[in-house]
Amino acid sequence: MNKVPTAHFDSDQFPPHEGLAAWRHMTASLYQTWPRGEPEGFRAQADGYKVGELVFNQARFTPARFLRGPELLVGEGRDFLSLQAQLAGEERMIMAHGHVRLLAGHIYLRDWAYAFDSEASTMRLHAVMIPRHRLRAGAGMRESTPVLSWSMSEPDGRLLSMLWQALLAELGQVTVPQARALCDAFLGFLDTLLGYGPAEASPASLGAMQQFLMTRLQGDVGIDQLCGHFHVSRSTVYRLFEPLGGVRQFINGARLQRCYDELREADPRGVKIADIAASWGFADSSSFSRRFRGRFGVSPSDVIGTALARTEDAAARADAAGARLNLDYTDWLQQASGHEA
Repeated sequence: MNKVPTAHFDSDQFPPHEGLAAWRHMTASLYQTWPRGEPEGFRAQADGYKVGELVFNQARFTPARFLRGPELLVGEGRDFLSLQAQLAGEERMIMAHGHVRLLAGHIYLRDWAYAFDSEASTMRLHAVMIPRHRLRAGAGMRESTPVLSWSMSEPDGRLLSMLWQALLAELGQVTVPQARALCDAFLGFLDTLLGYGPAEASPASLGAMQQFLMTRLQGDVGIDQLCGHFHVSRSTVYRLFEPLGGVRQFINGARLQRCYDELREADPRGVKIADIAASWGFADSSSFSRRFRGRFGVSPSDVIGTALARTEDAAARADAAGARLNLDYTDWLQQASGHEA
C-alpha cells in the first residue's frame, strides 16, 4: 500500500553539543533559533506527515527565541500559511502590527509573509504548513491581521480541533490518494469556517458575521471589513448587530473575554496585565480596568493566575512507525516554505 511519507526529528539522537545545530539546520527556511538557556540543554522532537504540498508537524521543544527576518521573506518564502494548535506553553511574538500572544487551548492561522521575533516557553503543538493558494482565506489576510484565532473551548475551535485530531489519526493508516482527499476536505472546512466557502454556505447572517469577527479579534476589524467581505451595506450591519449593542460593543466584549481567559491562565510572576490588555487592543490601562470590572464584576488583578494550578499534560510522545531521518524533514520544510535548495 502506498503509505503517506513520515519523518521524525529528535535532538537526543545527536551529541549534546550538536542537537541545537541539527534543529537550526532543519528549520533554517522558517526562522533562526536561540535557546533560552545553555545550548546543550536545548531539546526538540517532531513527527511529521507529508501529503502533497501540505506538511503536518507534531512538535515539542524547550524554551527558545525564534526570529524570522527579511531575508526569508522573498519570492515564495512569503507564500504560505500555517495552522497551529497550541497544546501546551505559549509564544509571545512581536510583529509589524504589534504584539501577538499564542496561548495553549487555541488554534491559530498564521501568515508567514511577515517578519517576527518571538519568545516561547516549553511548548507542545500541532501545525500544518499550507501553501497560500490552497486556502481562499489566504488571499484575504493582511499585515494588520496576520494571525486569526479560535479558542478550543468555543464551538468553532472545538469542532476544528476534533476534526484535526481525527485527520492525524487517519494519516498513518490510509493511502496517499485517500490522504489527499481527506486533506482537501479539511481545507474546505477551514475555508468555510473563515467565511470563504461557497456563497450559499456564507450568508450575510448575524451568526456568520460574528464568526468572521471572532477569528480576527487580534487585528484591525470592524464594520468596513464586514461590509466588504459579506457584500452588504453598513445599514444592514447596523440592523443585525443592534440587539447586541452594535459591532464595536460586540468586538470589545469578545476581546474582554479573551483577556479574562488569558489572565486566568497567566503566571502572575511572569506577565503584566497591561501587556495582555494591549495585545487585545486595550492600550489605556485605566479604561481597560474600568471596562473589565463593568463586564465581569471583578478587577483584572483579582482574576490573574486563578487557573494556574491546572494539571500539566503528561502525554508521552509516541514514536512514528517507519520514521525517517531528519534529512527528509529538512527537505519538506524547505519545499513548503518556498526555500528549496
